[in-house]
Formats: sequence, structure tokens, C-alpha cells
Amino acid sequence: MNPNLNLPYPDVLGAIAGSIRVTLDHLQVAVGVFPRTAYINQPVEVVVLLQNMIDQPVEVRAALHVPKKDGRGRPVMISVPKTEFRLTLAAGEVGALRMPVVPIMPTPAQENIPLVIAIRQRSKGGKVVRPATKGAPPSALAVSPFKLQALRDVEFFDRRRDRSPEDLYVYFTLAEKHMPPLKQTLTPTYEILWTAAQMEAERAHILERLDDARTIAAGFTPDVTYPVVVRAVDEAYAAEGLPLHPGEARAIAKLIAYTLDYRMHTSSATPLDDMRWFQTLSQVVASDGSALNMPPDEVVARYLFDAAVYDAVLMGFSAIRPLVGIDLGDRAERIHYANRLTRWLSGLDDPDLVYIYLPLVLGGVAINHEVLIPNHDPWALLDQLREAYRGRIKLVQGEAAEVFDLLDGLIKRSATELTRAQIGRI
Repeated sequence: MNPNLNLPYPDVLGAIAGSIRVTLDHLQVAVGVFPRTAYINQPVEVVVLLQNMIDQPVEVRAALHVPKKDGRGRPVMISVPKTEFRLTLAAGEVGALRMPVVPIMPTPAQENIPLVIAIRQRSKGGKVVRPATKGAPPSALAVSPFKLQALRDVEFFDRRRDRSPEDLYVYFTLAEKHMPPLKQTLTPTYEILWTAAQMEAERAHILERLDDARTIAAGFTPDVTYPVVVRAVDEAYAAEGLPLHPGEARAIAKLIAYTLDYRMHTSSATPLDDMRWFQTLSQVVASDGSALNMPPDEVVARYLFDAAVYDAVLMGFSAIRPLVGIDLGDRAERIHYANRLTRWLSGLDDPDLVYIYLPLVLGGVAINHEVLIPNHDPWALLDQLREAYRGRIKLVQGEAAEVFDLLDGLIKRSATELTRAQIGRI
């Protein structure tokens, strides 16, 4: 790996809150509470993780709103030491804002008391230093392992799709028990978890473990990765409102499996070190040496799926470009499209039928004859795609219709390639 390679910053927020996040332009946020169940007079912390996505400062304002009544009209009283916070995150900074609240009498015991955290952010723009989707964990944080575990014990809440992404909801349950009234004064705190100054140490750790990452990557053969990827593809698309036909999921998974087996495309214009999935893998190994002992398919499923989809989009464009007679855009445009698609797949954008086919299904068809997987019939894939084509074509128009025209031609070409290679049906 080139020591000067511009590696993405680690996904500190994801290392704590997993896949739960909201992206607000150049800021990512996750909100949670601890404890989830509390008593009268017991402090509850609202925890707001803030992750700066660019190499410039981001100004943040967080306002906390508490209810006055519950759903039955009964009074709700929650003491809040401070309701509004302003801070500026330095370039690439990640931090945790803790906002204490205390339920007091006469609030009745009940489940799921809502608290709303309104987040507003502003910046002058800058270079994006992290992918919008889930990325590699950091190899070290600016807080102790004890504090990190305390943050992971927080219950984080996904955003409500019926509300603005700037207004985030958390909930806690109030049990019957009463605690003695608090004597101390509670104050909010903000703690820095990671800064851009740590990136050089991250890079050094990655370079030290690079051979280990290559060893793991050597096990990413299609027969190993395809089964776990096809399940992940099917689940990810269904979760974001675009359930797939079996042939569509198989074609996308084939392209991703092809992308992960770098020995199959050594002539690619993108070196292995520049593949987002390999960069993520290198960061994972630097952060957690136990990845060396994981089965390769588990490494892919746990850490690399989002990054592999991004790389597969670019690989798919490269695979179909010589085979179709249309302009697919320059590299910058294809990268922009890959970011859009992966943002949608992570729940950050609206669905678009084209995200299934261009270029993922089309790319999977283009390399269908090159990726042969035991007990998977490449001819059956074409049959399934023809069936999907007949179901989809009745409902599409505009750009999507043009994509389906490309699919028809690529299916015919794939059948010719399979015949030429004397690959029979299973």
C-alpha cells in the first residue's frame, strides 16, 4: 500500500452505534439514552454522537425538547439543566454530547416517554474524509476502553421516517419506583472521541498489518463470498423498499463476489490498494486482530458489505462500458453515482429502480460466464433475469426503460459467451 494513500477516516460513530446514523449534509449523528428504564428522580442521559464528515470545521446546535403531557393527557415533568448546546467540531472530529434529564413527580410510570433532539449544522464545505455508509472502526480512541464500553451500552434509536431527519427521537421508560431527590447539580458534557491528529497513527497501524489483510483477502473466492453476499444483497434491498427477484439478487451478488476476488481482475484500472473494501479490511485488521481468525465470509458480512457494493458499482460500469453503446459518464460521475447508491442502501436517500440494474445487475450479467460457483447454474441466472425483466418492464419508463433495453442485449451476449465456453446447464 502506498504510504501516501489518502485513506478514509475511521467510522467512530459506527464502532459505537453500529448502522444507526443520520447524515445531515457534513455531519453524522446517532442519538440514544441510558438507562433505558429509570425511576422518579433518577438521572437519564441523552447521548448524542457527532461525527464530522469533512476536513473543515462544522458548527452544531443541539436543542432538547421534553413533553409536558403524555398520550393520556397526564402531566409529565422532566427537569432539564440545559436545553440548547452549541459547539464547533474540528476537521474530522468525533465526539459525544451527554445531556442529563431527570423525571420528577407527578410524572406517572409509563413506557416510551419521548424526548426530541433537534440538530442543526452549518459548514463552509470541505473535502469529504469518510464514506457516508458504515466504515472501518478506529484502531484507537481518545477515551478509555471503560468509557467506550459505557457508550456501547447506550441504546441508540433509528430515525423516524415520518419526521424530519433533523429532529431525532429517543425514548425511556419510567418505572414505579422512586429514588431520593438529587442533591447534586447535573451539567451537560461534551467529550472528544477521535481527532484528525490520530490519523497518522491509524495509517501506521494499517501499514504494519497490511500483509495480514492480504492474507485474509486471498480467501475471498466467489465460492466463499457469494452465499453470504447474495443473502446480504437480498436483505439490504428489501429493507430499503426495493425487494429483488431471485435473478436480480444473484446477478448483483456475482458482481460483488467478482469484485472481492481481486485475482480475477488483475488488469483492472483500480489497484487492490485503492479498492474501498480492501482499505476497509486493512483498517479492520489494524483495529481488531481477531479478524485473522474469522471465516472469510464472516469478515465480508460483518465489515465489508457496504464498501464492496461501492467498489462493485465502479467495477460494473467498467464491465459493461465496452459492451453498450451509450455514454456512462466519466469517472467522477460514476463515483458520484456510487455514492448515491450506497447512501440509499444505507437508508440515507430515496429508492430508485435503476439502483437495481445500473450497473449492478448489468455488470453481473456481463461477468456471468467468468464467475462459476459450485451448484449455481449460470444459465438459470439468465432465465431468472428474463422472468424479472417481464415483470419489471410493464412498470418502468424513461431512464429505467433504457436500462432494460441494455439488459436484454447483455443477456443475449452472456448466453453466447456461455455457449462459446462450452458451459452447460447444471
